[in-house]
Amino acid sequence: MSESKKSTFDHQLLFIAICLVAFGLVMNFSNGNPVRSIQQLKAVGFGLVGFCFVYLIPLYLYQKYAYHLLFITVISLVLVFTPVGHEVVSQNHNQTFHRWIKVGAFQFQPVELAKLGFIIYMAHFLVIKQDQIHSLHRGIFPFLSVLGIIFLLLVLQPDFGSAVLISLIALGLLWVGGARLTQILLVFFVAILLIYGWIQNDSYKMERLTNFIQAKGSVFGTHYQLEQSLNAIASGGIFGSGIGNSIYKLGRLPYAHTDFVFSVVSEELGLFGAISLIGLYMLLVWRGIQIALRVGRVDNPITYKLSQSILTDFCPSNLARFGSLIALGITAQLGLQAFINIGVALGALPTKGITLPFISYGGSSLMMSIINIGILLNISKLSSTEGISSPNVLV
Repeated sequence: MSESKKSTFDHQLLFIAICLVAFGLVMNFSNGNPVRSIQQLKAVGFGLVGFCFVYLIPLYLYQKYAYHLLFITVISLVLVFTPVGHEVVSQNHNQTFHRWIKVGAFQFQPVELAKLGFIIYMAHFLVIKQDQIHSLHRGIFPFLSVLGIIFLLLVLQPDFGSAVLISLIALGLLWVGGARLTQILLVFFVAILLIYGWIQNDSYKMERLTNFIQAKGSVFGTHYQLEQSLNAIASGGIFGSGIGNSIYKLGRLPYAHTDFVFSVVSEELGLFGAISLIGLYMLLVWRGIQIALRVGRVDNPITYKLSQSILTDFCPSNLARFGSLIALGITAQLGLQAFINIGVALGALPTKGITLPFISYGGSSLMMSIINIGILLNISKLSSTEGISSPNVLV
């Protein structure tokens, strides 16, 4: 095998990811809770192990085992309703959440795996169905069936925010994958009707939506959580009160370490810190899109020296398209999560319970975010590789 240019990963993306992880650790340490700080450090450790693992796995294996990963994803979402599932009761005792798997000291939130697993499955689906994607029967309906199963399992937890997030990513990939705009709009409007019908029968969701609509007139006196969030942001000024000096995280602002962590960032680091964090997310999205575009080029050959008996169904163009779609999916996931979380903190969107990637407290989210970066860097290696040939098989 000859190689005219040695493959290398995207150094800019790695630097951005390191900055985000460091930013998140500093903000968690500033909470003054040593238990949470240790948990986050453990999540970084597990994430780095997973990072190394997914970075070294050849891309064709993700495509080969896409259905296996989807199966594991669905099983993990079902396990939250079994004895290994861990229940959490809401603060007002109105709702019970089934979102975690707990075995001994190990606790994991399967939805974080579901996001990645579905993206990989979706990329594989769009590659193998690229000639049938315009068909409702053979292209759209099989995709909707899988999405519907995952959506239902998430809503039953309930985790409506993640269900909507995955649906938005799926629609985006479907559009990039070649589906007609009319097909996407049809799916979108049907989903809106189903979601509206579901919300109407859920008093908890209706209360959130009603509070959000009322807050459009005057947030003060109608929505305590959002009122405290905006007060925290406003009190930060230009340069903030200093790391660890937030007063709103000391009981005034509910979920200050997760859903509304951006408010605490703004309070402690001010407008300068908030804009810096948003800038990091924008750079992350930019690098992810650049990786996807470079890998997806037709003139970017991807080959492996493998036995013909092992792999026969892959070709360079399909594998490049597969990697490009995964890169777009992961980038969309991280970008949309940041957009939704920050939008909620600013009162621009109704509360969703979506974490801020790398920053919010939560081991599962942090670990899987780091693993996602590992996959992106793995794909970025392919975009820097040229002229690799193999006498045995093209994958």
